[in-house]
Amino acid sequence: MTYDVLTIQSPDVLSQCPVFMVEQFNWGGSYRPVTSGRLGYIPGTGFILEMECQEKEPFRSFQNDNDPVYLDSAMEAFFCFAPDEAKPCYMNFEMNANGAMLACYGRERENRTSIPEELRKGLVCDAQIGEDSWRIRLTLPLSLITAIYPNLILNTGSTFTCNFYKIKESEGQTHFASFAPIPIPKPDFHRPEYFAHAQIQATN
Repeated sequence: MTYDVLTIQSPDVLSQCPVFMVEQFNWGGSYRPVTSGRLGYIPGTGFILEMECQEKEPFRSFQNDNDPVYLDSAMEAFFCFAPDEAKPCYMNFEMNANGAMLACYGRERENRTSIPEELRKGLVCDAQIGEDSWRIRLTLPLSLITAIYPNLILNTGSTFTCNFYKIKESEGQTHFASFAPIPIPKPDFHRPEYFAHAQIQATN
């Protein structure tokens, strides 16, 4: 599975970017809210991600960054900018409808490192709740990405891997959905070997 990430000049034109659907319910379940998103790249600035879920009154108990928001109704984005490494480092951003965000990086599910305060400048999660849906907009600054991947150069044609998720891990409408399928028996989003391929494209 692949996704084309358009180069844009400002967040105002994110609507030009292709839509992706988070509709792989890898582990069953009857609760399946429709979730979609768009991702764009602003040269010299970083990435802008917007995700929307057709979900009324999303469960949202956590208020603070680095709370376990995956127990709430949450949307998530995982990125790996060095996928060719034997055990690559990847970043996870997990966000609820309060705008609380769990943001970490590391090479495996366990022992992940919270993104330190000095690297969070420009890392912003905005959340909006509508009558029948909610959405998040994540600003992922280039300064943060290059701090974790110091040899990285991003331009037209650059490739990386990613996956996007919709989750509620606690009881009551529990669900696990992804953009790229994860063909394993038990729920686990921390599987970079199954991330989708993405490529930065020039805007037509």
